[in-house]
Amino acid sequence: MILPEYLTTFFMAEAPSGGWPHHFHIITAHNPGVIVGADINAKADEELRKELNLAGSRCFRITGCSPDLTHREEGWGVAGLTDKEALTMGRKYGQNAIFIVTEGILSVIGCISGERIKVDNWQKRILGNIPSNEKL
Repeated sequence: MILPEYLTTFFMAEAPSGGWPHHFHIITAHNPGVIVGADINAKADEELRKELNLAGSRCFRITGCSPDLTHREEGWGVAGLTDKEALTMGRKYGQNAIFIVTEGILSVIGCISGERIKVDNWQKRILGNIPSNEKL
């Protein structure tokens, strides 16, 4: 089951060099099913980054956040993975779901169920880069 919070997620990100890919996934290793400390999240994030780089994926930083910015999770935009590979990565890092952007449309996919829900136009969900100590 996809949690309702995923449907209201916004993203802090700058377009990577060359612009947004036509197809990419957003994967995080933060808070694997439960809220954990910053040190555990940082270690998991670095492991995910290394694994994505070894897979030959094009990675760029994207932070998912609640609409009021009180909850944030650093993650990676990843071009070059299939949906199956991205879901496998999400499951490996204990995630309930991952995001996918295809031709400018943001959707969320359940890592276990495979359920897919269209969320919004990707551009409408980008907040740009906001320093971690600021709120909207």
